[in-house]
Formats: sequence, C-alpha cells, structure tokens
Amino acid sequence: MLGTLFFLLAALVVVGGLLFRGRLRRTVDGRDPMTDDPLLREILAESDADIPEDPPLDEDAIREAEDDFWSESWDQAEDWRG
Repeated sequence: MLGTLFFLLAALVVVGGLLFRGRLRRTVDGRDPMTDDPLLREILAESDADIPEDPPLDEDAIREAEDDFWSESWDQAEDWRG
C-alpha cells in the first residue's frame, strides 16, 4: 500500500515537471506571451487609469509625525526571562 502511494506521488511529480518544462520551453521560444517591462509600459500608456499628479499623502505631516515618534522617550523593556 505504501509503495503504491509513493509510486503515485512520484508519477505526479514527473508529470508536473514535464508540464512545467513544456511551458518553460514555449515561453523561451516565444510562443507564449511574456509580460515584461516594455509591454507593461505600453499597457500603462494606453490605459484609462487616472494617476494623480499631486501625491495623495502630506509628506510634511508624515515627517512631523515620524519626528514626534522618534523623539519620545521609551522605558527600558522588562527582562523577559522573569
């Protein structure tokens, strides 16, 4: 019974490897499209996505909050070993 299980798992691994190898070969040969940087730039250039010119975050407020956070004094941590 255990031998049959291992045989089935090994067969599944072999079939998966062969399928992956075929997909990789098709991609390398150029038969399957591959999304890369030029294609993404073309998609973004032709899309209707509304990209705001002004940043949606207030960087000055973020900087002030970060400075306030790091300027606070902190208590020493208790010894976790008890």
